[in-house]
Amino acid sequence: MNEKKELRTSYVGRATEDTQRLLREVVLENEKLQVRFDFVERENERLRRELASMILELQQQRHDHDALRQQLSEVEGVSRDFAQQFAEVEERNMNLANLYVSSYQLHGTLDRAAVLESIKEILINLIGCEELAVFELSEDDKYLELVTSFGIDEEQYRSISIRDHVLGKLVCTGGTYIGGSTPSPGDSLSVTACLPLTLDGRVTGAIVLFSLLPHKPGLRELDFELFDLLGTHAATALYCTGLQKRVTAGVVA
Repeated sequence: MNEKKELRTSYVGRATEDTQRLLREVVLENEKLQVRFDFVERENERLRRELASMILELQQQRHDHDALRQQLSEVEGVSRDFAQQFAEVEERNMNLANLYVSSYQLHGTLDRAAVLESIKEILINLIGCEELAVFELSEDDKYLELVTSFGIDEEQYRSISIRDHVLGKLVCTGGTYIGGSTPSPGDSLSVTACLPLTLDGRVTGAIVLFSLLPHKPGLRELDFELFDLLGTHAATALYCTGLQKRVTAGVVA
């Protein structure tokens, strides 16, 4: 009986010891897990802070990028403005050079044929005209007489009445006609431009542009400046060469 009691006591003791040992191991393992959990929590907090910092940095980079794009767009706009201004200045300088060359061509010789050729060259190459005529007023002031032309039927415009022909009546007004307007009631005129030649306020002839080259849609600012130049300089050059021709022929003493 005592032996059985001792066996039960020994079994219970061992079980109690085992339980306590297991409990201690569980508590120890739980403490280890708690330490690891705390470490993971701290690491997660550190990662969250780094992520928040990276998000702020990315937002700042995007803001800086947008600001740089805006600045680049503004710089490109300024650059385009400068490029346009430079192109305009360059075109203006080229126009002035063309005007100078044209003026020199008209006054650089007393050869009438050379002056007429220079007028045609200006009209064809600088203005871009493919059909044109140059007239001078007859001595009796009744007709416009054709002195040179390009691309037209000369016989049709050999001599034009100042009183009866629409071109003649238009030239007598002394004003430049640009195609699209109506010269006078009841008249029609299919030309690009009609430019009277004047000398000392008197009409001495006319330049008529019937049509421009196909690639040229219309008249430009330079064309009107050339009109102003031709209106007086061509008239003067033609008068001087005509006078020279008469002097050479012995008409003028």
